[in-house]
Amino acid sequence: MEMNIVSVTGESVPPSKGGSPADTFERSIATCEVNGQQRTVTVTYVRYFEKVLAERGIYDQDAEGIPVNRLVAVLFLEKHPDERGNRHYINDTDKFLSLFAGFSLEDFKRKHVGLSLA
Repeated sequence: MEMNIVSVTGESVPPSKGGSPADTFERSIATCEVNGQQRTVTVTYVRYFEKVLAERGIYDQDAEGIPVNRLVAVLFLEKHPDERGNRHYINDTDKFLSLFAGFSLEDFKRKHVGLSLA
């Protein structure tokens, strides 16, 4: 199965009314083409996980210049190509970190040449 990532974007989800600042989320959106069919996948996750990635030395978006929310949906598609549904929510740290197992920004850029990550 050949998967071609067409576009990726990310956004901060505004906190809900009455929600605490701890209830802040990020959304990563990737559109891919598989066997001529386009599919858009959205992965929403707890913003705190970005800090965990940096603290554990896995990926630091401030140092690298590419936001985590530009990577997550693509990594999700690559690690879970058979996952049904287009909207996913991750609130488990281990599940989130597993997306970045073996992650290398250089490999990612090489694999997705031409993909706008900024």
